[in-house]
Amino acid sequence: MDMSKYRELFLSESREHLSALNKLIVDLEGDGGDRENINALFRSAHSIKGMAASMGYGEIAGLAHKIEDLMDKVRKELLVFDRGIADLLLEGSDLLEGLLNDAEAGGAARDLGDFLERLINYPPAERPAAPSPPPAAETGAPQEERRAGERRTGDRRVGDRRQEQPDPRQSIRVRTNVLDNLINTTGELITNKHRLLNVGKAINSPQLGTALEELSRLLRELHNEVLNVRMMPFSSITERFPRLVRDLAKKSGKDVAFEIEGQEIELDRGVLEELADPLVHILRNAVDHGLETEADRLACGKGGQGKVKLSATREKDRVIVIVEDDGRGMDPAKLIKAALAKGIITPEAAKLLTPRDAFLLTCRPGFSTSREVTDVSGRGVGMDVAHSKLRALGGSLAIDSDVGRGTRITLAFPLTIAIINVLLVGCADRTFAVPVTGIHRTLEIRRDAISVRGKHKVFYLGEEPIPLLSMNRILGLPAAPPRDAIIPLVIGEVRGHKVALAVDHFLGHQEIFVKPLGRPLGRMKGLAGGAIIGNGEVVFILDIANLL
Repeated sequence: MDMSKYRELFLSESREHLSALNKLIVDLEGDGGDRENINALFRSAHSIKGMAASMGYGEIAGLAHKIEDLMDKVRKELLVFDRGIADLLLEGSDLLEGLLNDAEAGGAARDLGDFLERLINYPPAERPAAPSPPPAAETGAPQEERRAGERRTGDRRVGDRRQEQPDPRQSIRVRTNVLDNLINTTGELITNKHRLLNVGKAINSPQLGTALEELSRLLRELHNEVLNVRMMPFSSITERFPRLVRDLAKKSGKDVAFEIEGQEIELDRGVLEELADPLVHILRNAVDHGLETEADRLACGKGGQGKVKLSATREKDRVIVIVEDDGRGMDPAKLIKAALAKGIITPEAAKLLTPRDAFLLTCRPGFSTSREVTDVSGRGVGMDVAHSKLRALGGSLAIDSDVGRGTRITLAFPLTIAIINVLLVGCADRTFAVPVTGIHRTLEIRRDAISVRGKHKVFYLGEEPIPLLSMNRILGLPAAPPRDAIIPLVIGEVRGHKVALAVDHFLGHQEIFVKPLGRPLGRMKGLAGGAIIGNGEVVFILDIANLL
């Protein structure tokens, strides 16, 4: 029987079990008597073994079998789950991941060294004074239910909000390209809806108008359903973070408590895929450079255990993700001094920086180029990549820090990036789209409200001076002759400061389907994509933060 057609399904399901395996190992490292997690870990290894055997992947099945045997000894209370077992199982998890990658690439078998022998001959640990209670499935013990809220993971604490598993008869697996095609088709339908609305206005047909209203309502429902299908819980990318933090803490010799909140928050799959790498960089910096060593913490009057917390909350159509630590914090003066030494900023610019501006220097390319990573330069490792990814999502990044007390990094971004609401603006004879998530506000001012400060034009919003720039000049378009005394302005935010962009006129709001730009346009700063609006015109979507 040809099993190759089932390989994709096998790899997908095995990686899901492997992800669960990693989380369970970290959870059990401190609470080795948690029968529910012990049984779940055993089942994950058993599932991988069974699927690999049915597919003919003997090496994967053999390794999973030995992991299963070790967990069976823990289940039978012949071994106590301790750090030694955790280290061994995590090493086995890495080997399983490598074997799965080999199976996907069609590669040859790899050498497992003496790992299987170490699994088989792992020395039994000292038995606990009192036997652990039997599994909750056998006794119905209520204490297992009370444990479900949060698991103590040795020197890590991880929020564990368990979600009800859907009934397998009520859910099916769908390939991601099918979901992508579904959102693409929905986007095209929305584009054509706007074209029909323009036609309806031109011919002034009441019957067509009524039909288009019903079509708009149905498309809104379809759009919402399609987005719901593409939604995935935040936990789909955070499951690997406890393992990441554990390994970083062990490597750096630090004692770290890691907590996650808001794992049930759902986001568009496209957003989650782009968010994973920035969060990895930020967590690495928090553990490697943000937290002090245990000796340093004790010397400055802190507890020896450092704390890192990752939390997610939803605010209307946006998600706020915060990574905070209680480490050494950052000194704005030291950051400015380091940026000056590297030539990233000029002395004149340095004098104008606020503390928040100074913290964002860590996101500048080249800030961490020194060969020896210090507590100052180290905070910028990968942060320029994280910042760029957030801006590409139409999001923002802010940093707050207190010397000696810790650092807080706040990421804000939209729930979805496929179909978005934009403000259409006219510049010269062109139309551009600005995502509403990147707009602080819009307004119109009189020309006589503009004043000059040094080399810059500004106007006052209340007591706050706002720099004023011309969108036409930034885009290299001819300046339109002044039509009247009123200037339309789009106010955005760049590095924590408000900036006003003068446009020729506002054309209204519209829901558009974002299409990626190919080369060479895809490499141009300030362009977040393209779209076709109702009249058939192709417009560019502007990313104000990158544009400036």
